[in-house]
Amino acid sequence: MGSNPSKQKVKRSQSAAEVRPLANGHVPPRRTVSTLSRVTESMGIEKKSAEQPDVEFPQEEYKDGKLGITNKDTLLNYLDSLEDGELFCDPDFNADRFALFYSDRDASSFQWKRPTDLVEEWQTPQLMVDGVTRDDIKQGILGDCWFLSACAAVSQKKEYMKKIVPSDQPLCGPGYKGMVNFRFWRFGEWVDVYIDDRLPTVNGKLVYGRCTEPQEFWVALIEKAYAKLHGSYEAIEGGQAMDALVDLTGGIPQLYEIQDKDPFLFRMIGKAQQKGAFITCSRKGNWKLSTKADPNGLVSGHAYTVTEVRKIQHVRGEDKLVRVRNPWGDNNEWKGSWSDSDVNWTWVDDQTKQEIGLQAKDDGEFWMSYRDFCKQFQELTICQCIPEGDRTEESVGCFVCVKGSWECDRSAGGSRNDLHKFATNPQYSLILPEADDFDPKRDDPDLEGLCSIVISLMQEHRQSTRNVKVKKLQIAFFLYKTEESGKRLSAQHFRYQPDKAKSGVYINYREVSQQFELEPGHYILIPSTFQHNEPADYMMRVFGEKKFTLEGPLDE
Repeated sequence: MGSNPSKQKVKRSQSAAEVRPLANGHVPPRRTVSTLSRVTESMGIEKKSAEQPDVEFPQEEYKDGKLGITNKDTLLNYLDSLEDGELFCDPDFNADRFALFYSDRDASSFQWKRPTDLVEEWQTPQLMVDGVTRDDIKQGILGDCWFLSACAAVSQKKEYMKKIVPSDQPLCGPGYKGMVNFRFWRFGEWVDVYIDDRLPTVNGKLVYGRCTEPQEFWVALIEKAYAKLHGSYEAIEGGQAMDALVDLTGGIPQLYEIQDKDPFLFRMIGKAQQKGAFITCSRKGNWKLSTKADPNGLVSGHAYTVTEVRKIQHVRGEDKLVRVRNPWGDNNEWKGSWSDSDVNWTWVDDQTKQEIGLQAKDDGEFWMSYRDFCKQFQELTICQCIPEGDRTEESVGCFVCVKGSWECDRSAGGSRNDLHKFATNPQYSLILPEADDFDPKRDDPDLEGLCSIVISLMQEHRQSTRNVKVKKLQIAFFLYKTEESGKRLSAQHFRYQPDKAKSGVYINYREVSQQFELEPGHYILIPSTFQHNEPADYMMRVFGEKKFTLEGPLDE
């Protein structure tokens, strides 16, 4: 993968046998493959997130993906039918045990209460108090830190939170109907999710996600709306932070394995933040066994939010620091070097402390050295913002999205284990007419004359029923250089020509993506499942700094 884990440089042809490390750190064995021999793929990888759910849902083929989505006109008619003083009760996500659990767990200790029942008499419940910040978020007993860490990351961008949480939604008083609306990005489009404001409590207290301010409820309610999209609260107990980031922003995620103290990764995090990307990190381990932090203050099998990276100067030299936030929002913080009250801060002048917002309080947020960050965390997710709509001006970049299907006995060709079948997969023409602008003072010399392109392949994942999930296939994509634009490549081409770039090994993620540095020219982009004849819908998104064209699928 090279010294820079953020990019795959393909200025020179890559061997078809080259592979990159898997997300869990395992590196498949290298194979020497003659260009005259048939390229054989390794087995696809079944990978689960660090936060694994307690129960396994049955899977089925995709149907309509309408779980959690209610027609707005239907809701308006429902509200119009309410008598004075009567409040909305969501018939599609009723306040019962089935909204809490998929499995047969005891729900007798839970009671459902509205925000007006959860504040003091002198307090007024509100969806948001003085806007939205990452400090609002406190995780409860539900293992959904993957979702809440993503919420904390996105909360730093007001323009996204305004899209996700529509304003003027009272929780009491004039105009209050007991209904709240949120928006999520799902497979290429923003959808509205409507819920009632009844929340699960135990002994009169919220036990799932909540806000630090007792009269503020956006965290508890957005968690409920996200649970509705998945069928129950238990269904979001375990997941990938990168999926949540995409659902909250519509951005393109990239997952990185953190190795050693790679300076390129630190620079990449800094550049990503400058471009407005959202960043989370996670630790390995079984979250179900980690009800408290380790002696170092960190929690195993847990997802965190990266809120800042800085190089700071002090009397003893220079240090690279990373600011991280635990969604628990309490005193479970890093206790090592550069923690809140660490002696190292005596080396730093007051102005620098003020600039970086140093605060010694038990809020779950802390600084740590980049060296310790790389030792303690194993995965990093960066979700890159993309242009809204058809904006393709130079300052924003160029973005293209296409949707398609793998169809049995037609275009579901599977992996390169059978090249004739692989050649039947959908093929798209990608033309990169010119290299990106190059600044010798800013850019890596190796990037001169290349085009920076981010490619994502997402498989259809939206659920249709509460108790069954859409089958998650092992997917990957490949790029081949070609001299003939607009013409499909044959099995013969794949036999003798290696790919120029690829997403990596086939893996059962909802989405796979990668950033490449490519020479200008003509390419064929091929999305594929690992197994032959696995029908599914997919979406490919491509984002670049310079204008490009993506056309297809090409005719046979």
